[in-house]
Amino acid sequence: MMYWDSGAILKLYVEEPDSRALQELLFRSPRPILTSAISAIEVLCALYRKARDGELESERVARTFAEYRADCAAGGVVEAVYGSSLIAEAEELLALGFQQPRPVMIRSLDLIHLATATAGRAEALVTTDARLRRLASLARLRVLP
Repeated sequence: MMYWDSGAILKLYVEEPDSRALQELLFRSPRPILTSAISAIEVLCALYRKARDGELESERVARTFAEYRADCAAGGVVEAVYGSSLIAEAEELLALGFQQPRPVMIRSLDLIHLATATAGRAEALVTTDARLRRLASLARLRVLP
């Protein structure tokens, strides 16, 4: 199973410069995709932010989020619940990042995504975030695209 962070997932529902590449990756990838339950909130916040910034019509926010939730309900997206079991995984990954000559300054929600991916034994991580990509590579996780 491939793990997708919320930024990559958003690009499947809202047109962004690299949306086409991610849509093609999804088309060629095994399903379902794995993500963290925090992705729902991150996707919703990003949709509202895009509406505020004029990048998305306000009336599309609820409809687009409903599409995402429908994909989750249909099993195309599997949301792993974040819980205390991921704390040890996140702690190890964070230590790995900080042991580097140039420490990886990863954000907390990105660390939750990576810990969920590694704990879920994902075969690859789909993300466009540079820091998340770097730490995932250090954790020996294949990074796409």
